[in-house]
Amino acid sequence: MVNFPFSFLLYLFSFILPIICALISPNCQAQINDFGFIRNQNIEVLDYNGNNCNYAWAGGMNSVRFSEIDIDRDGIKDLFIFEKNGNRILPFIRLGDSNFRYAPEYVHCFPKLHDWAILIDHDGDGKEDIFTYGLAGITVYRNISEESLAFELITEQLMSNYYGNLTNIYASPDDYLAIADIDGDGDLDILNFWALGMYVHYQKNWAMENHGRCDTFDFKLEDECWGKFHEGEENNEIMLFSDCGNDGSKRTRHIGSSMYVIDYNNDGLTDLVLGDVDYPGLLLLTNGGSQSEALMVSQNPDFPNANTPVRLYSMPAVNFLDINRNGTPDLIVSPSDPSLKKSENINSVWMYEYNSSTQHYELTTKSFLQNEMIDVGSGALPVLHDWDGDGLLDLFVGNFGRYDSSKLINGFLTSYYSSSITYFKNIGTSEQPKFQLISEDFGGLRQHGFTSLYPAFADFNNDGLTDVLCGTEDGSLTLFLNNGTQNNPLFNNPTMNYENINVRYNSAPQLFDLDGDGNVDLLIGNRRGHISYFRNVGDNQYPSFVKITDTLGNVDVRDYNMSYFGYNTSLFFKNGNGETVLFCGNEKGTVFYYKNIDNNLDGEFELVLDVMHELEGNIRRNIREGAHSAITVADLNNDGFLDLIVGNWAGGLTYFEGTRHPDSTVGIRPSLSLTNFTVYPNPCQHYFQIDFNENIQEECCLLLYDLQGRLVLSQTIANRDIIHVSHLHRGVYMGITHSSKVKNNFKIVLIE
Repeated sequence: MVNFPFSFLLYLFSFILPIICALISPNCQAQINDFGFIRNQNIEVLDYNGNNCNYAWAGGMNSVRFSEIDIDRDGIKDLFIFEKNGNRILPFIRLGDSNFRYAPEYVHCFPKLHDWAILIDHDGDGKEDIFTYGLAGITVYRNISEESLAFELITEQLMSNYYGNLTNIYASPDDYLAIADIDGDGDLDILNFWALGMYVHYQKNWAMENHGRCDTFDFKLEDECWGKFHEGEENNEIMLFSDCGNDGSKRTRHIGSSMYVIDYNNDGLTDLVLGDVDYPGLLLLTNGGSQSEALMVSQNPDFPNANTPVRLYSMPAVNFLDINRNGTPDLIVSPSDPSLKKSENINSVWMYEYNSSTQHYELTTKSFLQNEMIDVGSGALPVLHDWDGDGLLDLFVGNFGRYDSSKLINGFLTSYYSSSITYFKNIGTSEQPKFQLISEDFGGLRQHGFTSLYPAFADFNNDGLTDVLCGTEDGSLTLFLNNGTQNNPLFNNPTMNYENINVRYNSAPQLFDLDGDGNVDLLIGNRRGHISYFRNVGDNQYPSFVKITDTLGNVDVRDYNMSYFGYNTSLFFKNGNGETVLFCGNEKGTVFYYKNIDNNLDGEFELVLDVMHELEGNIRRNIREGAHSAITVADLNNDGFLDLIVGNWAGGLTYFEGTRHPDSTVGIRPSLSLTNFTVYPNPCQHYFQIDFNENIQEECCLLLYDLQGRLVLSQTIANRDIIHVSHLHRGVYMGITHSSKVKNNFKIVLIE
């Protein structure tokens, strides 16, 4: 065996890494993008009554948690909203006491967060820091903002002293724990559920006692059964004055609870508001003990008042914050169940305001901010089609469904949804689209109880009226024939299992002339992430479809790091050169882009991008608007550029106006060049950062390999992003950053 010196290996890697990048990860290579998109929130959308929807394109809300933070650094607290369904951040800038502006340009100022996020000032500098889910624990970012918003990683795992040993404070991705100054000593403590459920652990922070300051963490498990209560093993009952398992019993329960601590009755003691998975209510547990020894002495299941208690499936989570700036905190409630198919999804952001006369919190709305967005429930599926023949494309939005009801079956919650199609008529002009809500249940299709109705429009029986062919969750197609008029459609009972076509779950049909014979063919995306191709062997008056393949173009939009499914919502269309191209939405929420389709229907389509970009000034950002993206494309303002509308699981839409493609806009060169850059800290322990030391404003692909040439990390980064590597073994790794503009090779050393 020949032993090569380490310096030679480094030299060799500097040449072979670009080749490895090309061979192993072609999707991460820099590509010249043929499309440019700029987020546009100024396209007007009106409700039934002609009122403007101020946050129409904010993307909807299902399960959200609110925090306050000064986002634009003007000295006034704004709203930070974290959407659990898709890990979305929704910044709202405060314009007045009750007025806000949706400000997505600040999303990229926050680190990438997932599962839950709680913003609270831990170091006493007046700036909210971020506590978020880490790997079975809590990750913390410090707010280091000065003139602009910025954060730095403090720790990937908060540690606590458990019986003389330091270990991570356990957190579940499904729970909302409580972070507050429980004992009133000036530093933040934590309440978290025991890993097997039932009991609340009190993690006391000894920072003030041991160090004299609050800007550090010194946690110790102070109480294994804080408040002396436990939760029921198979329901949401609370047992007060618990023996906390001292009788030798080994109780366990399902995981999933939300907690919020507040001195609700102003007696100087910390009370607890508790929600539970599979249940719609909130319990107020009143503390009758002391600051050092909590004891819950009563419970109120009708929180916050008996007339309109919270009843919001499932696992409601509560926040207290002063929305209207009247000096009294308001109460915001939203579901936090981790399942995508259990919670209410239309009226799912309840707001209670305190009435000083009645001394009660009173319900003022069930859809705070949500009622001014396009929000169709869960799983927005947009399609553009000129229904009324006026030459303007109208907007139709199918969905997975709107919440109907829930019930417990054998101790587990089952929720029911029914799908509908929302119709927005384009009342604008050919140069300026403008949409008005006409119907939230176009054609009355919701009555049939389908889920995941995905519409395609055509005249299927040659009677001069447009019919609707819908994909459904079970993978079949359902045809609704129009027996009314174009202005007043009347659909027959559905023709189910149209032509016995079934693509095995979540059919997403499109009618498009793929083979260029003048007749529309049937293309169907599906849950497996592929596209099925059915050629029209009839004609456009009386179509008849024959299956050609279930794996058209070898398209596959699955991300195996997420699941074994792809939920492909495919859209074929012609680009400005008359070439057929393909966009695909998918489960992870990006937009795939394929070309090389014409005259290649038996071959493999060329994947250009697996993440389509938007332009923000001179910066390219990934379009990722939440889980389960679905797309529609058209030139809605007649400027020669195709516009893009993206739906997501939270039931909302985002509008991207077409513009010149990014390589022309930001001056991207076709050849790659080296640039000065710094990797630090190096050696590192848990993370490192890359500073390009130049005005490099586009995102790059980062690839990290071990010395055996195995790819161990692949992700998209921007300048000075934090790259977490604590999951890797200690040793030497070779890296490459690669974009359309620059490439760099580097070495990073991971140490204990």
